[in-house]
Amino acid sequence: MAGSSRDRISDLWQRYRQDPAHRELLHSSFISLLIRGLGVSTGFLVTWITARFYGADALGVVSICVAILSLASVFGKLGMDVALMRFITGFATRQQFDSIKGVYVTAMRHVVPISLGIAVLLWLLAEPMADQLFHKPDLAPVLRINAWCTLPLVLLLLHSEAVRGLKHIGSYTFFQTAAVSTAATLLLFLMMTVATGRFVPVYIQFVCITLVGLASCLIWLRGSRFFQSATRHEVSGQQLRATAGPMFTTTIMQLLMSWAGTLILASHVPEAEVGIYNALVRISVFTNITILAINSIALPRFAEAWSSGDRQALRQTTRSAARMIFLSSLPIFLILAIFPATLLSVFGKDFAGHEFPLYLLLAGQFIVVVVGLPSQLLNMTGRQAALRNISIVSAVINIGACLFLIPAYGMIGACVAQIVGTLVWNSLCVYAVYKEFGFWAGVRF
Repeated sequence: MAGSSRDRISDLWQRYRQDPAHRELLHSSFISLLIRGLGVSTGFLVTWITARFYGADALGVVSICVAILSLASVFGKLGMDVALMRFITGFATRQQFDSIKGVYVTAMRHVVPISLGIAVLLWLLAEPMADQLFHKPDLAPVLRINAWCTLPLVLLLLHSEAVRGLKHIGSYTFFQTAAVSTAATLLLFLMMTVATGRFVPVYIQFVCITLVGLASCLIWLRGSRFFQSATRHEVSGQQLRATAGPMFTTTIMQLLMSWAGTLILASHVPEAEVGIYNALVRISVFTNITILAINSIALPRFAEAWSSGDRQALRQTTRSAARMIFLSSLPIFLILAIFPATLLSVFGKDFAGHEFPLYLLLAGQFIVVVVGLPSQLLNMTGRQAALRNISIVSAVINIGACLFLIPAYGMIGACVAQIVGTLVWNSLCVYAVYKEFGFWAGVRF
């Protein structure tokens, strides 16, 4: 047994030394993991400060606004963020910064007017949503301000994917996972002894999204040599839309699965219970802290391996990523499963007694870390249509489960619906990968 372990360690070390692709995957994933860790830590602090000093109802208000804003941003970016990343990856490999500028300008001509239109629509619908959908009339002024954060959030998401196409993985991970929560943490620490109203955290969220959206734009303009490059429109608007279309549908369905529980729960229970549910969700996703870090470097490698026809590299990258995700997530699962009451007590007395919903959410996240990156693999290898169909089926089942379970069982119903949607989504993605490529995308025990 000891000899076998030594041989295994020796093999891993030799692979690290001799395989540049594997070495880059480890290095980049480690950097992304550190930034992701910052994002998770500051996200935890934002949740803790909001719940502890402003109350669970204040956390619920933030959750409702973020849910609406997340869905609005999906419609605003039209799926062009990931499509843009795919085109930029190819152009960056050939140092074609003029083509990078051209495809970026084409994308912006689509997303900016659409995002502004959505913002106006949400502003007009703020009062009806507050009164009739959520039965919380005092939310109307907040929802009006929330509407105008649509464009900044779209710009943030678009530019973060664009810099990923340039292989600036650190910048991508920071803007995707840590920038808003880090800024919000700093502002909350400054304001929590000065302003105590329950809307203070959500106003801070609005400010941070706007500032980070502008910062992401500046980083992109610098990294892409925007002002030093000519404009070459190698990718037409029709090509960009054709690539983005299936991704757009898929992203909408994924966001509906992520936020349907929050929005449907918000129409049946007080803000405090919505806040507790979303805090539990945030705690449970601690377990996939490494997924985005590994995902950020694996996705461009999927695209490169597929474009070069190297199926062996495709399988190798898939398996390496799945193994790293599982092994790095397992210790976090054990800690959360053994000490749930201790962790929940940190957020305040309102969170006591909610261990069972947390266990349910952890069960859903365990499915995620076991299967690896099957949906991302399908997305980066031209199987967007299959992924779109999977997302539609999964979202319909998830929303149906929410509508059926939440009115009767409240938060527990939302957690069970989350498990159902996660299981359907990942099972279908794993099957699609096996059918298309002939290998298991998840971790091999």
